[in-house]
Amino acid sequence: MRKWHARGLATCIIILMTTLPSARATSTDTLSSDGPSQDETLTFIKDTWEACATMHSGWQRMTAKDGSLWHVDRTAKVDVVVMPPSALRLITRLNERRRLSGIFEIQTPEELIQEFDLNTLSPDVRPERAGEDATLYGIRLHCARAACVTEWVAPLTIPGKPLHDLKTGKLAVTSLDELAYENGTPKSNPGEKKGEAYVPVCDKVALESLSKALTHAINNAGGKKPLF
Repeated sequence: MRKWHARGLATCIIILMTTLPSARATSTDTLSSDGPSQDETLTFIKDTWEACATMHSGWQRMTAKDGSLWHVDRTAKVDVVVMPPSALRLITRLNERRRLSGIFEIQTPEELIQEFDLNTLSPDVRPERAGEDATLYGIRLHCARAACVTEWVAPLTIPGKPLHDLKTGKLAVTSLDELAYENGTPKSNPGEKKGEAYVPVCDKVALESLSKALTHAINNAGGKKPLF
């Protein structure tokens, strides 16, 4: 009887020794394949914004703080530069046309550069819609603590065209690529530290995809929610 128990115990030990390594390997493989890699995620973020190309909101009604009714038309284009291992530079060209009662018009084309490391952000990525009836969306990123986004802004102009005509809307901007810097590149001026970044997104599908991808990338980089 004792010999049978000893033989059975030995058999169990052998089975455990042969199955444990494979079980451990399976567990490790599962952990390592938990979602896309950081490189894949950052490439997806870059490609998604590139696919948005030039974004156009169309004329939207907007009531100012003084109660006046404006019509606003926004155009935007975002280029993403990945800076390994986990930093991003977002270069956004914007043009906003504001029209008051169909008579008075203001136009403000500019380029905005925002740089930050993903490990300094909170994974609480907030998708937003730019206005009640707007077809242009946006993503708001928040720093986990203090100001972690360096931002540069530069006004843009159409080469060889009167600046006054551009600012007042007499010259319509038909392509954001035709614009040039008015007084040098954004990075030739001191950058401002900010606690958040807002970036336009072309549609609801891209908005949801980018929100999930950015949250995943921030978590992978070690970003944390604010303490308070």
